[in-house]
Amino acid sequence: MWRNPERTMTRLFPEARDYRTVTVPIPPEALARIEKRAGAALLPGQREQYQYFEMLDGDGKVIGHTQAMTQKGEFGAIEFVFGMDLQGRINGLYIQRQRERDKGFREETFLTKFHGISVADADALSDPAGDAGSIGTRAVTLGVRKALIEFDELVLKNPARSQATADGKK
Repeated sequence: MWRNPERTMTRLFPEARDYRTVTVPIPPEALARIEKRAGAALLPGQREQYQYFEMLDGDGKVIGHTQAMTQKGEFGAIEFVFGMDLQGRINGLYIQRQRERDKGFREETFLTKFHGISVADADALSDPAGDAGSIGTRAVTLGVRKALIEFDELVLKNPARSQATADGKK
């Protein structure tokens, strides 16, 4: 859930003027591939459809994508949002809501380690906090990995959707 898109879209894409919500159904065979690649099951409520947002400039052209994800932490849901440029590289990530006691995963030094990670890196993505990672850093890392894999499987590997996204159309 993206809690305040109008206010926060320019945090990831300063040149954005609007956004478009894209919802893609997840067929059972795609769900199996996604979960296998991620090494973890998608959470209830994330298994039937995948949602992302196309960031639009003043002319309505797609300039990037935003994903809002939820992952389980130790004390409840960790909700975070990240942006990807048109080459599928993360350009920013922020935590929008959480209840964790450990705040290490909220620190800018942790969050900036995701900058430049691409869809192509998703399968090998591990906690950038390393062995010192907490439940929170592992949850954010897993959520990012799942989202990148979903984008790859449901958007990039879908020729019609991928071309529409590249052309700035839906």
